[in-house]
Amino acid sequence: MSDSLISRGFRGRRQTAATAGRLPPGQYETRDFPVLSAGPTPRTSLAMWDFTILSPGAPAARWTWEEFQALPHEALTVDIHCVTKWSKFDTLGGSVP
Repeated sequence: MSDSLISRGFRGRRQTAATAGRLPPGQYETRDFPVLSAGPTPRTSLAMWDFTILSPGAPAARWTWEEFQALPHEALTVDIHCVTKWSKFDTLGGSVP
């Protein structure tokens, strides 16, 4: 297959040795979060925040922010690949105790 049959958008930017094998075709690496938004980011005070799980035939499970933070958890390090073509490597996710 010749290079003329592969569009520039599919190949994306040149990969460095550090990103080779980790960066999907058409993606580029970023070190920040270029998040797009259709409007202002809503702000909720932690005193009003809650997390609720509803399941048919089962009682609802609900946690306040403090209760949610007290649940067992672990930190995860992951690569994020966004549909808008950016990738962010080694992103710390989850809650760190």
